Amino acid sequence: MQQTQAMPRRWKDSLRSLVTAIAPAAQEISLRQRLARHSRWPIYLLLTLVVACGASLSMVMQNTVENIRHAADPLVHWTLNGMGMHDVTELLREGGMVDLNLNRIARLVHWFNLLALATALFMMYHIRARFRSEYALAHQAAHDPLTGLAHRRSLEHRVLHLRGRSHTLVLGSVDRFERVIGAYGHEFADAMITDIAFRLRSIAGAYHGEVFRLDGANFVILYRHHADSEDFSRALVALQAGMQRPFSCRAHEVYSNLSLGAAEYPRHGGDAVQLLRNADAALQSARAQGGNMLVAYSEALNAEAVARVELEAQLVHALERNELELHLQPQQSLQDGSLVGFEALVRWRRHGQLVPPGDFIPVAEESGLVIAIGEWVLERACAQIHALRNLSGRDMVVAVNISARHFGHPDFLARMQALLARTGINPACLELEITEGAVMEHTEAAVQLLHELRALGLKLSIDDFGTGYSSLAYLKRFPIDKLKVDRSFVSQLRPNSQDAAIVQAVIGLGHTLDIKVIAEGVETVQQREWLKRLGCDEIQGYFYSRPLAEPQLLGFVIGQMREEAAA
Repeated sequence: MQQTQAMPRRWKDSLRSLVTAIAPAAQEISLRQRLARHSRWPIYLLLTLVVACGASLSMVMQNTVENIRHAADPLVHWTLNGMGMHDVTELLREGGMVDLNLNRIARLVHWFNLLALATALFMMYHIRARFRSEYALAHQAAHDPLTGLAHRRSLEHRVLHLRGRSHTLVLGSVDRFERVIGAYGHEFADAMITDIAFRLRSIAGAYHGEVFRLDGANFVILYRHHADSEDFSRALVALQAGMQRPFSCRAHEVYSNLSLGAAEYPRHGGDAVQLLRNADAALQSARAQGGNMLVAYSEALNAEAVARVELEAQLVHALERNELELHLQPQQSLQDGSLVGFEALVRWRRHGQLVPPGDFIPVAEESGLVIAIGEWVLERACAQIHALRNLSGRDMVVAVNISARHFGHPDFLARMQALLARTGINPACLELEITEGAVMEHTEAAVQLLHELRALGLKLSIDDFGTGYSSLAYLKRFPIDKLKVDRSFVSQLRPNSQDAAIVQAVIGLGHTLDIKVIAEGVETVQQREWLKRLGCDEIQGYFYSRPLAEPQLLGFVIGQMREEAAA
Protein backbone atom coordinates (compact mmCIF):
# COMPACT_ATOMS: atom_id res chain seq x y z
CA MET A 1 0.00 0.00 0.00
CA GLN A 2 1.32 3.39 -0.93
CA GLN A 3 1.90 5.68 2.05
CA THR A 4 0.44 9.17 2.05
CA GLN A 5 3.09 11.88 2.23
CA ALA A 6 2.96 14.22 5.22
CA MET A 7 1.67 17.71 4.53
CA PRO A 8 4.52 20.27 4.42
CA ARG A 9 4.77 22.45 7.52
CA ARG A 10 4.34 25.73 5.65
CA TRP A 11 1.10 24.39 4.15
CA LYS A 12 -0.13 23.53 7.62
CA ASP A 13 0.73 27.01 8.87
CA SER A 14 -1.00 28.62 5.88
CA LEU A 15 -4.06 26.44 6.34
CA ARG A 16 -4.15 27.20 10.06
CA SER A 17 -3.88 30.95 9.36
CA LEU A 18 -6.63 30.71 6.77
CA VAL A 19 -8.91 28.88 9.18
CA THR A 20 -8.26 31.33 12.00
CA ALA A 21 -8.86 34.26 9.62
CA ILE A 22 -12.17 32.84 8.38
CA ALA A 23 -13.50 31.65 11.74
CA PRO A 24 -14.44 35.05 13.25
CA ALA A 25 -16.25 36.11 10.07
CA ALA A 26 -18.11 32.78 9.93
CA GLN A 27 -19.24 33.12 13.53
CA GLU A 28 -20.82 36.49 12.74
CA ILE A 29 -23.35 35.04 10.29
CA SER A 30 -26.55 34.32 12.16
CA LEU A 31 -29.03 31.57 11.34
CA ARG A 32 -31.42 34.14 9.92
CA GLN A 33 -28.76 35.45 7.53
CA ARG A 34 -27.96 31.94 6.33
CA LEU A 35 -31.61 31.17 5.71
CA ALA A 36 -32.04 34.44 3.83
CA ARG A 37 -28.98 33.72 1.72
CA HIS A 38 -30.06 30.17 0.75
CA SER A 39 -33.85 30.52 0.67
CA ARG A 40 -33.87 31.10 -3.09
CA TRP A 41 -32.52 27.63 -3.90
CA PRO A 42 -35.72 25.72 -2.88
CA ILE A 43 -37.68 28.09 -5.14
CA TYR A 44 -35.30 27.44 -8.03
CA LEU A 45 -35.62 23.70 -7.42
CA LEU A 46 -39.42 23.86 -7.41
CA LEU A 47 -39.51 25.83 -10.66
CA THR A 48 -37.02 23.42 -12.22
CA LEU A 49 -39.30 20.53 -11.27
CA VAL A 50 -42.25 22.32 -12.92
CA VAL A 51 -40.27 22.77 -16.13
CA ALA A 52 -39.07 19.15 -16.04
CA CYS A 53 -42.61 17.88 -15.48
CA GLY A 54 -43.88 19.95 -18.43
CA ALA A 55 -41.14 18.60 -20.70
CA SER A 56 -41.89 15.07 -19.57
CA LEU A 57 -45.59 15.62 -20.16
CA SER A 58 -44.89 16.76 -23.74
CA MET A 59 -42.81 13.70 -24.44
CA VAL A 60 -45.39 11.38 -22.91
CA MET A 61 -48.19 13.09 -24.83
CA GLN A 62 -46.32 12.73 -28.12
CA ASN A 63 -45.70 9.05 -27.51
CA THR A 64 -49.33 8.55 -26.49
CA VAL A 65 -50.57 10.14 -29.73
CA GLU A 66 -48.39 7.83 -31.77
CA ASN A 67 -49.55 4.80 -29.79
CA ILE A 68 -53.20 5.77 -30.20
CA ARG A 69 -52.75 6.21 -33.92
CA HIS A 70 -51.18 2.79 -34.39
CA ALA A 71 -53.63 1.00 -32.05
CA ALA A 72 -56.73 2.58 -33.55
CA ASP A 73 -55.77 2.07 -37.14
CA PRO A 74 -57.08 -1.59 -37.54
CA LEU A 75 -60.15 -0.95 -35.41
CA VAL A 76 -61.21 2.12 -37.29
CA HIS A 77 -60.52 0.40 -40.63
CA TRP A 78 -62.78 -2.60 -39.76
CA THR A 79 -65.56 -0.37 -38.39
CA LEU A 80 -65.65 1.85 -41.41
CA ASN A 81 -65.74 -1.16 -43.80
CA GLY A 82 -68.73 -2.52 -41.88
CA MET A 83 -70.53 0.76 -42.32
CA GLY A 84 -69.97 0.64 -46.05
CA MET A 85 -67.43 3.43 -45.98
CA HIS A 86 -64.77 2.42 -48.42
CA ASP A 87 -62.67 5.60 -48.31
CA VAL A 88 -60.89 4.48 -45.14
CA THR A 89 -57.45 5.19 -46.49
CA GLU A 90 -58.39 8.81 -47.10
CA LEU A 91 -59.73 9.12 -43.51
CA LEU A 92 -56.68 7.61 -41.83
CA ARG A 93 -53.97 8.96 -44.04
CA GLU A 94 -51.41 11.27 -42.55
CA GLY A 95 -53.01 14.67 -42.35
CA GLY A 96 -56.48 13.21 -42.39
CA MET A 97 -59.28 13.86 -39.91
CA VAL A 98 -58.06 11.50 -37.19
CA ASP A 99 -54.43 12.50 -37.52
CA LEU A 100 -55.34 16.20 -37.57
CA ASN A 101 -57.32 16.02 -34.31
CA LEU A 102 -54.64 14.02 -32.56
CA ASN A 103 -51.99 16.52 -33.62
CA ARG A 104 -54.13 19.40 -32.34
CA ILE A 105 -54.33 17.78 -28.93
CA ALA A 106 -50.55 17.25 -28.91
CA ARG A 107 -49.86 20.85 -29.98
CA LEU A 108 -52.07 22.21 -27.18
CA VAL A 109 -50.08 20.23 -24.68
CA HIS A 110 -46.80 21.49 -26.20
CA TRP A 111 -47.93 25.13 -26.09
CA PHE A 112 -49.05 24.75 -22.51
CA ASN A 113 -45.63 23.33 -21.59
CA LEU A 114 -43.83 26.13 -23.44
CA LEU A 115 -45.92 28.69 -21.56
CA ALA A 116 -45.12 26.95 -18.28
CA LEU A 117 -41.42 26.97 -19.20
CA ALA A 118 -41.47 30.70 -20.06
CA THR A 119 -43.34 31.46 -16.82
CA ALA A 120 -40.84 29.46 -14.80
CA LEU A 121 -37.83 31.17 -16.44
CA PHE A 122 -39.45 34.58 -15.94
CA MET A 123 -40.05 33.83 -12.26
CA MET A 124 -36.51 32.50 -11.79
CA TYR A 125 -35.04 35.63 -13.36
CA HIS A 126 -37.06 37.98 -11.17
CA ILE A 127 -36.44 35.96 -8.04
CA ARG A 128 -32.70 36.03 -8.76
CA ALA A 129 -32.86 39.78 -9.43
CA ARG A 130 -34.73 40.35 -6.19
CA PHE A 131 -32.26 38.35 -4.14
CA ARG A 132 -29.35 40.17 -5.80
CA SER A 133 -30.98 43.49 -5.02
CA GLU A 134 -31.60 42.50 -1.41
CA TYR A 135 -28.02 41.28 -1.09
CA ALA A 136 -26.72 44.54 -2.58
CA LEU A 137 -28.85 46.58 -0.17
CA ALA A 138 -27.69 44.46 2.76
CA HIS A 139 -24.07 44.95 1.67
CA GLN A 140 -24.56 48.71 1.33
CA ALA A 141 -26.17 48.84 4.76
CA ALA A 142 -23.07 47.25 6.30
CA HIS A 143 -20.28 48.80 4.18
CA ASP A 144 -18.92 52.18 3.23
CA PRO A 145 -19.98 53.06 -0.35
CA LEU A 146 -16.68 54.74 -1.27
CA THR A 147 -14.12 52.20 -0.06
CA GLY A 148 -16.20 49.05 0.28
CA LEU A 149 -14.95 48.63 3.85
CA ALA A 150 -17.27 47.69 6.67
CA HIS A 151 -18.49 50.73 8.61
CA ARG A 152 -19.15 51.60 12.24
CA ARG A 153 -22.30 49.49 12.65
CA SER A 154 -20.42 46.47 11.36
CA LEU A 155 -17.65 47.22 13.84
CA GLU A 156 -20.14 47.33 16.70
CA HIS A 157 -21.60 44.00 15.57
CA ARG A 158 -18.11 42.54 15.26
CA VAL A 159 -17.12 43.60 18.78
CA LEU A 160 -20.29 42.03 20.17
CA HIS A 161 -19.10 38.65 18.86
CA LEU A 162 -15.57 38.83 20.27
CA ARG A 163 -16.85 36.99 23.39
CA GLY A 164 -14.06 38.17 25.64
CA ARG A 165 -11.17 37.16 23.37
CA SER A 166 -8.36 39.71 23.56
CA HIS A 167 -8.18 42.14 20.62
CA THR A 168 -6.63 45.56 20.04
CA LEU A 169 -8.62 48.32 18.37
CA VAL A 170 -6.50 50.90 16.54
CA LEU A 171 -8.16 54.16 15.51
CA GLY A 172 -6.24 55.96 12.76
CA SER A 173 -6.64 59.39 11.22
CA VAL A 174 -4.88 60.72 8.12
CA ASP A 175 -2.74 63.70 9.08
CA ARG A 176 -3.36 67.03 7.31
CA PHE A 177 -6.16 65.57 5.22
CA GLU A 178 -8.04 68.89 5.25
CA ARG A 179 -5.16 70.50 3.38
CA VAL A 180 -5.43 67.87 0.65
CA ILE A 181 -9.11 68.69 0.21
CA GLY A 182 -8.40 72.41 0.13
CA ALA A 183 -5.56 72.02 -2.38
CA TYR A 184 -6.91 69.41 -4.81
CA GLY A 185 -10.62 69.07 -4.11
CA HIS A 186 -12.93 66.30 -2.93
CA GLU A 187 -12.48 64.11 -6.00
CA PHE A 188 -8.74 63.80 -5.39
CA ALA A 189 -9.41 63.28 -1.67
CA ASP A 190 -11.86 60.45 -2.44
CA ALA A 191 -9.27 58.77 -4.66
CA MET A 192 -6.71 59.12 -1.89
CA ILE A 193 -9.08 57.62 0.70
CA THR A 194 -9.78 54.69 -1.63
CA ASP A 195 -6.05 54.09 -2.04
CA ILE A 196 -5.50 54.29 1.71
CA ALA A 197 -8.33 51.81 2.29
CA PHE A 198 -6.77 49.37 -0.18
CA ARG A 199 -3.36 49.68 1.49
CA LEU A 200 -4.76 49.26 4.98
CA ARG A 201 -6.81 46.22 3.97
CA SER A 202 -3.78 44.57 2.33
CA ILE A 203 -1.36 45.33 5.15
CA ALA A 204 -3.71 44.65 8.06
CA GLY A 205 -4.98 41.43 6.48
CA ALA A 206 -1.46 40.02 6.52
CA TYR A 207 -1.37 40.48 10.31
CA HIS A 208 -4.88 39.19 11.10
CA GLY A 209 -6.42 42.65 11.15
CA GLU A 210 -9.88 43.74 10.00
CA VAL A 211 -10.31 47.25 8.59
CA PHE A 212 -13.36 49.47 9.07
CA ARG A 213 -14.01 53.02 7.90
CA LEU A 214 -15.76 55.35 10.33
CA ASP A 215 -16.03 58.70 8.52
CA GLY A 216 -13.90 61.18 6.65
CA ALA A 217 -10.26 60.19 7.05
CA ASN A 218 -10.80 57.96 10.10
CA PHE A 219 -10.24 54.21 9.97
CA VAL A 220 -10.35 51.40 12.52
CA ILE A 221 -8.20 48.27 12.45
CA LEU A 222 -9.15 45.42 14.77
CA TYR A 223 -6.18 43.16 15.49
CA ARG A 224 -6.32 39.76 17.18
CA HIS A 225 -3.22 40.60 19.23
CA HIS A 226 -2.41 42.08 22.64
CA ALA A 227 -1.28 45.68 22.51
CA ASP A 228 2.09 44.73 24.00
CA SER A 229 2.73 41.66 21.82
CA GLU A 230 5.48 41.37 19.23
CA ASP A 231 2.91 40.54 16.54
CA PHE A 232 1.15 43.83 17.20
CA SER A 233 4.45 45.73 17.04
CA ARG A 234 5.28 44.13 13.70
CA ALA A 235 1.80 44.99 12.41
CA LEU A 236 2.29 48.65 13.33
CA VAL A 237 5.72 48.79 11.68
CA ALA A 238 4.23 47.38 8.48
CA LEU A 239 1.35 49.84 8.69
CA GLN A 240 3.59 52.88 9.02
CA ALA A 241 5.89 51.60 6.25
CA GLY A 242 2.92 51.18 3.92
CA MET A 243 1.95 54.81 4.43
CA GLN A 244 5.39 56.10 3.44
CA ARG A 245 4.73 55.66 -0.27
CA PRO A 246 3.23 58.78 -1.91
CA PHE A 247 -0.35 58.92 -3.15
CA SER A 248 -0.47 59.80 -6.83
CA CYS A 249 -3.42 61.09 -8.81
CA ARG A 250 -3.58 63.41 -11.81
CA ALA A 251 0.15 64.16 -11.73
CA HIS A 252 -0.03 65.14 -8.05
CA GLU A 253 1.88 63.40 -5.30
CA VAL A 254 0.85 63.65 -1.66
CA TYR A 255 2.81 62.29 1.30
CA SER A 256 0.71 61.66 4.35
CA ASN A 257 0.91 59.79 7.63
CA LEU A 258 -1.39 58.19 10.15
CA SER A 259 -1.91 59.27 13.74
CA LEU A 260 -2.96 56.22 15.73
CA GLY A 261 -4.69 55.62 19.04
CA ALA A 262 -4.99 52.11 20.48
CA ALA A 263 -7.35 50.58 23.04
CA GLU A 264 -7.40 46.94 24.11
CA TYR A 265 -10.49 44.76 24.36
CA PRO A 266 -11.82 43.90 26.91
CA ARG A 267 -9.41 45.70 29.27
CA HIS A 268 -10.22 49.20 27.99
CA GLY A 269 -13.85 48.62 27.03
CA GLY A 270 -16.40 45.89 26.61
CA ASP A 271 -18.22 47.40 23.62
CA ALA A 272 -17.42 49.36 20.50
CA VAL A 273 -18.65 52.69 21.88
CA GLN A 274 -16.34 52.61 24.89
CA LEU A 275 -13.40 51.28 22.87
CA LEU A 276 -13.78 54.03 20.26
CA ARG A 277 -14.05 56.72 22.93
CA ASN A 278 -10.86 55.56 24.62
CA ALA A 279 -9.02 55.04 21.34
CA ASP A 280 -10.04 58.54 20.26
CA ALA A 281 -8.57 59.99 23.46
CA ALA A 282 -5.29 58.28 22.59
CA LEU A 283 -5.57 59.51 18.98
CA GLN A 284 -6.00 63.12 20.07
CA SER A 285 -2.89 62.79 22.22
CA ALA A 286 -0.96 61.47 19.20
CA ARG A 287 -2.11 64.38 17.04
CA ALA A 288 -1.24 66.89 19.78
CA GLN A 289 2.32 65.51 19.77
CA GLY A 290 2.71 66.12 16.05
CA GLY A 291 1.05 63.05 14.54
CA ASN A 292 2.57 60.10 12.67
CA MET A 293 2.77 58.05 15.86
CA LEU A 294 0.82 55.61 18.03
CA VAL A 295 -0.37 56.39 21.53
CA ALA A 296 -1.81 53.60 23.66
CA TYR A 297 -4.80 54.42 25.83
CA SER A 298 -4.46 55.05 29.55
CA GLU A 299 -6.81 56.34 32.21
CA ALA A 300 -4.88 59.61 32.35
CA LEU A 301 -5.64 60.28 28.68
CA ASN A 302 -9.35 59.85 29.21
CA ALA A 303 -9.28 62.14 32.22
CA GLU A 304 -7.33 64.69 30.19
CA ALA A 305 -9.84 64.52 27.33
CA VAL A 306 -12.78 64.95 29.73
CA ALA A 307 -11.05 67.85 31.43
CA ARG A 308 -10.37 69.48 28.06
CA VAL A 309 -14.01 69.26 27.01
CA GLU A 310 -15.16 70.59 30.37
CA LEU A 311 -12.61 73.39 30.17
CA GLU A 312 -13.95 74.38 26.76
CA ALA A 313 -17.52 74.52 28.12
CA GLN A 314 -16.39 76.59 31.11
CA LEU A 315 -14.45 78.90 28.81
CA VAL A 316 -17.67 79.70 26.94
CA HIS A 317 -19.28 80.64 30.26
CA ALA A 318 -16.19 82.66 31.20
CA LEU A 319 -17.00 85.09 28.39
CA GLU A 320 -20.61 85.30 29.52
CA ARG A 321 -19.75 85.75 33.22
CA ASN A 322 -16.93 88.28 32.67
CA GLU A 323 -14.35 85.97 34.24
CA LEU A 324 -11.63 87.15 31.84
CA GLU A 325 -9.19 89.82 32.90
CA LEU A 326 -6.77 91.97 30.93
CA HIS A 327 -3.26 92.34 32.28
CA LEU A 328 -0.70 94.66 30.71
CA GLN A 329 3.05 93.98 30.75
CA PRO A 330 5.15 97.14 30.39
CA GLN A 331 7.82 97.53 27.70
CA GLN A 332 11.00 99.56 28.26
CA SER A 333 13.22 101.48 25.88
CA LEU A 334 16.89 100.51 26.19
CA GLN A 335 17.95 103.88 24.89
CA ASP A 336 16.75 105.98 27.83
CA GLY A 337 14.99 103.47 30.11
CA SER A 338 11.57 105.05 29.60
CA LEU A 339 8.19 103.33 29.45
CA VAL A 340 7.25 102.97 25.77
CA GLY A 341 4.21 100.71 25.79
CA PHE A 342 2.48 97.56 26.99
CA GLU A 343 1.52 94.13 25.78
CA ALA A 344 -2.07 93.08 26.53
CA LEU A 345 -2.32 89.57 28.03
CA VAL A 346 -5.59 87.82 28.75
CA ARG A 347 -6.06 86.02 32.07
CA TRP A 348 -8.90 83.78 33.27
CA ARG A 349 -9.90 83.88 36.92
CA ARG A 350 -11.97 80.78 37.71
CA HIS A 351 -13.25 80.16 41.23
CA GLY A 352 -10.89 82.86 42.48
CA GLN A 353 -7.78 81.27 40.93
CA LEU A 354 -5.97 82.27 37.74
CA VAL A 355 -5.95 79.54 35.10
CA PRO A 356 -2.52 79.31 33.38
CA PRO A 357 -2.71 80.65 29.81
CA GLY A 358 -0.98 77.50 28.58
CA ASP A 359 -4.03 75.51 29.75
CA PHE A 360 -6.86 77.46 28.16
CA ILE A 361 -5.32 79.27 25.17
CA PRO A 362 -4.73 76.03 23.18
CA VAL A 363 -8.32 74.97 23.95
CA ALA A 364 -9.59 78.35 22.76
CA GLU A 365 -7.59 78.10 19.52
CA GLU A 366 -8.80 74.57 18.80
CA SER A 367 -12.46 75.32 19.53
CA GLY A 368 -12.57 78.68 17.74
CA LEU A 369 -13.29 80.62 20.95
CA VAL A 370 -10.00 82.42 20.40
CA ILE A 371 -11.79 84.76 17.97
CA ALA A 372 -14.36 85.84 20.56
CA ILE A 373 -11.61 86.16 23.18
CA GLY A 374 -9.50 88.18 20.73
CA GLU A 375 -12.41 90.56 20.11
CA TRP A 376 -12.83 90.99 23.87
CA VAL A 377 -9.11 91.72 24.32
CA LEU A 378 -9.16 94.32 21.55
CA GLU A 379 -12.14 96.09 23.15
CA ARG A 380 -10.47 96.13 26.58
CA ALA A 381 -7.13 97.22 25.08
CA CYS A 382 -8.82 100.23 23.45
CA ALA A 383 -10.42 101.11 26.79
CA GLN A 384 -7.00 100.95 28.46
CA ILE A 385 -5.52 103.18 25.76
CA HIS A 386 -8.08 105.84 26.68
CA ALA A 387 -7.37 105.35 30.39
CA LEU A 388 -3.59 105.63 29.91
CA ARG A 389 -4.06 108.75 27.82
CA ASN A 390 -6.18 110.38 30.51
CA LEU A 391 -3.70 109.37 33.22
CA SER A 392 -0.40 110.29 31.58
CA GLY A 393 -1.47 112.96 29.14
CA ARG A 394 0.35 111.20 26.29
CA ASP A 395 -0.30 108.37 23.90
CA MET A 396 0.99 104.93 24.88
CA VAL A 397 1.08 101.92 22.60
CA VAL A 398 -0.72 98.73 23.65
CA ALA A 399 0.19 95.60 21.70
CA VAL A 400 -2.38 92.83 21.26
CA ASN A 401 -1.60 89.27 20.17
CA ILE A 402 -3.69 88.25 17.16
CA SER A 403 -4.07 84.50 16.69
CA ALA A 404 -3.66 82.93 13.26
CA ARG A 405 -7.31 81.91 13.27
CA HIS A 406 -8.42 85.45 14.12
CA PHE A 407 -6.09 87.01 11.57
CA GLY A 408 -7.36 84.68 8.86
CA HIS A 409 -11.04 85.43 9.49
CA PRO A 410 -12.69 86.97 6.39
CA ASP A 411 -14.19 89.83 8.44
CA PHE A 412 -11.03 90.73 10.36
CA LEU A 413 -10.38 93.96 8.46
CA ALA A 414 -14.01 95.07 8.68
CA ARG A 415 -14.05 94.33 12.41
CA MET A 416 -10.90 96.40 12.96
CA GLN A 417 -12.45 99.30 11.04
CA ALA A 418 -15.59 99.07 13.16
CA LEU A 419 -13.50 98.87 16.38
CA LEU A 420 -11.56 102.04 15.55
CA ALA A 421 -14.73 103.89 14.62
CA ARG A 422 -16.52 102.72 17.77
CA THR A 423 -13.77 103.45 20.29
CA GLY A 424 -12.31 106.60 18.70
CA ILE A 425 -8.73 105.79 19.74
CA ASN A 426 -5.64 106.98 17.93
CA PRO A 427 -4.89 104.00 15.60
CA ALA A 428 -1.14 104.47 16.17
CA CYS A 429 -1.65 103.50 19.82
CA LEU A 430 -2.85 100.00 18.93
CA GLU A 431 -0.22 97.51 17.83
CA LEU A 432 -1.21 94.13 16.36
CA GLU A 433 1.26 91.32 17.08
CA ILE A 434 0.99 88.60 14.44
CA THR A 435 2.96 85.35 14.44
CA GLU A 436 5.15 84.25 11.55
CA GLY A 437 2.96 81.22 10.95
CA ALA A 438 -0.18 83.34 10.50
CA VAL A 439 1.54 85.58 7.97
CA MET A 440 3.31 82.83 6.01
CA GLU A 441 0.33 80.46 5.72
CA HIS A 442 -1.34 82.51 2.96
CA THR A 443 1.43 84.92 2.11
CA GLU A 444 -0.04 87.00 -0.71
CA ALA A 445 -3.36 87.51 1.06
CA ALA A 446 -1.51 88.28 4.30
CA VAL A 447 0.65 90.92 2.61
CA GLN A 448 -2.42 92.65 1.21
CA LEU A 449 -4.21 92.52 4.57
CA LEU A 450 -1.17 93.92 6.38
CA HIS A 451 -1.05 96.86 3.98
CA GLU A 452 -4.75 97.52 4.51
CA LEU A 453 -4.32 97.42 8.28
CA ARG A 454 -1.35 99.73 8.03
CA ALA A 455 -3.45 102.11 5.95
CA LEU A 456 -5.82 102.37 8.92
CA GLY A 457 -2.92 103.79 10.97
CA LEU A 458 -2.35 100.68 13.10
CA LYS A 459 1.11 99.53 14.16
CA LEU A 460 2.16 96.02 13.17
CA SER A 461 4.75 93.64 14.59
CA ILE A 462 5.89 90.07 13.99
CA ASP A 463 5.73 88.01 17.19
CA ASP A 464 8.16 85.20 18.12
CA PHE A 465 10.42 86.05 15.20
CA GLY A 466 12.96 83.33 14.43
CA THR A 467 10.90 80.40 15.69
CA GLY A 468 8.91 79.85 12.49
CA TYR A 469 9.70 79.62 8.80
CA SER A 470 10.86 83.15 8.13
CA SER A 471 11.26 84.25 4.54
CA LEU A 472 13.48 87.27 4.07
CA ALA A 473 12.05 87.75 0.59
CA TYR A 474 8.62 88.32 2.09
CA LEU A 475 9.82 90.10 5.23
CA LYS A 476 10.90 93.13 3.23
CA ARG A 477 7.37 93.29 1.75
CA PHE A 478 5.66 93.29 5.15
CA PRO A 479 4.74 96.83 6.31
CA ILE A 480 5.75 96.11 9.91
CA ASP A 481 7.09 98.40 12.63
CA LYS A 482 8.65 95.93 15.01
CA LEU A 483 10.21 92.46 15.32
CA LYS A 484 9.87 90.61 18.61
CA VAL A 485 12.71 88.23 19.48
CA ASP A 486 11.33 85.06 21.08
CA ARG A 487 12.08 84.36 24.74
CA SER A 488 13.70 81.03 23.82
CA PHE A 489 16.70 82.95 22.43
CA VAL A 490 16.83 85.37 25.36
CA SER A 491 16.68 82.79 28.17
CA GLN A 492 19.98 81.16 27.11
CA LEU A 493 21.66 84.39 25.99
CA ARG A 494 25.40 84.27 26.67
CA PRO A 495 28.36 86.08 25.11
CA ASN A 496 29.71 84.29 22.02
CA SER A 497 26.85 81.77 22.11
CA GLN A 498 24.70 80.64 19.20
CA ASP A 499 21.69 82.40 20.74
CA ALA A 500 23.68 85.63 20.91
CA ALA A 501 24.60 85.26 17.25
CA ILE A 502 20.97 84.69 16.28
CA VAL A 503 19.76 87.67 18.32
CA GLN A 504 22.48 89.89 16.84
CA ALA A 505 21.51 88.78 13.33
CA VAL A 506 17.82 89.54 13.96
CA ILE A 507 18.66 92.96 15.38
CA GLY A 508 20.92 93.75 12.43
CA LEU A 509 18.26 92.58 9.98
CA GLY A 510 15.59 94.71 11.63
CA HIS A 511 17.72 97.85 11.66
CA THR A 512 18.68 97.28 8.01
CA LEU A 513 14.99 97.24 7.12
CA ASP A 514 14.31 100.22 9.43
CA ILE A 515 12.34 98.03 11.84
CA LYS A 516 12.60 98.27 15.64
CA VAL A 517 13.47 95.13 17.60
CA ILE A 518 12.09 94.17 21.00
CA ALA A 519 13.17 91.16 23.08
CA GLU A 520 10.72 89.37 25.37
CA GLY A 521 11.40 87.20 28.39
CA VAL A 522 14.16 89.43 29.85
CA GLU A 523 14.53 88.43 33.49
CA THR A 524 18.05 89.42 34.58
CA VAL A 525 20.19 92.51 34.46
CA GLN A 526 22.82 90.56 32.51
CA GLN A 527 20.34 89.78 29.76
CA ARG A 528 19.29 93.42 29.64
CA GLU A 529 22.89 94.63 29.34
CA TRP A 530 23.78 92.06 26.67
CA LEU A 531 20.76 93.06 24.62
CA LYS A 532 21.63 96.73 25.00
CA ARG A 533 25.17 95.98 23.88
CA LEU A 534 23.80 94.10 20.81
CA GLY A 535 21.75 97.17 19.86
CA CYS A 536 18.26 95.94 20.80
CA ASP A 537 15.73 98.78 20.96
CA GLU A 538 13.25 97.61 23.62
CA ILE A 539 12.77 94.85 26.19
CA GLN A 540 9.87 93.20 27.95
CA GLY A 541 9.98 90.75 30.84
CA TYR A 542 9.99 90.19 34.57
CA PHE A 543 13.18 92.21 34.98
CA TYR A 544 11.25 95.36 34.11
CA SER A 545 7.80 94.36 35.32
CA ARG A 546 5.41 91.46 35.59
CA PRO A 547 2.02 91.66 33.83
CA LEU A 548 -0.13 94.09 35.81
CA ALA A 549 -3.85 94.14 36.52
CA GLU A 550 -5.67 97.46 36.22
CA PRO A 551 -5.24 98.68 39.84
CA GLN A 552 -1.49 97.88 39.78
CA LEU A 553 -1.14 99.32 36.29
CA LEU A 554 -2.16 102.81 37.30
CA GLY A 555 0.34 102.87 40.17
CA PHE A 556 3.14 101.63 37.93
CA VAL A 557 2.49 104.31 35.30
CA ILE A 558 2.43 107.05 37.94
CA GLY A 559 5.72 105.77 39.35
CA GLN A 560 7.37 105.73 35.95
CA MET A 561 6.17 109.25 35.22
CA ARG A 562 7.73 110.47 38.47
CA GLU A 563 11.06 108.77 37.69
CA GLU A 564 11.12 110.27 34.20
CA ALA A 565 10.30 113.71 35.58
CA ALA A 566 13.04 113.39 38.21
CA ALA A 567 15.54 112.33 35.59
